[in-house]
Amino acid sequence: MPKYKIAGATSTPEKATSSTSLVSSLNPSTHGASVTFTATVTSTASIPPGMVTFKDGTITLGTGTLSSGKATFSTSALSVGTHSITAVYGATTNFSSSTSAVLSQVVNL
Repeated sequence: MPKYKIAGATSTPEKATSSTSLVSSLNPSTHGASVTFTATVTSTASIPPGMVTFKDGTITLGTGTLSSGKATFSTSALSVGTHSITAVYGATTNFSSSTSAVLSQVVNL
């Protein structure tokens, strides 16, 4: 059966899915202590490139560039309390975006 091209139609390749996980270097931590968050982004296709945004709820804390599937962000500016930290991998040409599960970072006095 012959294939016909529809005028104006374009074909876009599917993006490979990604998965993001997040860990803290120190949890619980004390106020003023430096905490490093490490995000790991994986895909069955290959190691995704790009950036990861680290968030506390809806507030952006900072970003990290992926290297060998890992990105880090360090801060000593978290206030006392419990923070809902996530790592968000932004979509690229070949990979879909993904967000880590919430990490509850506890900061004590």
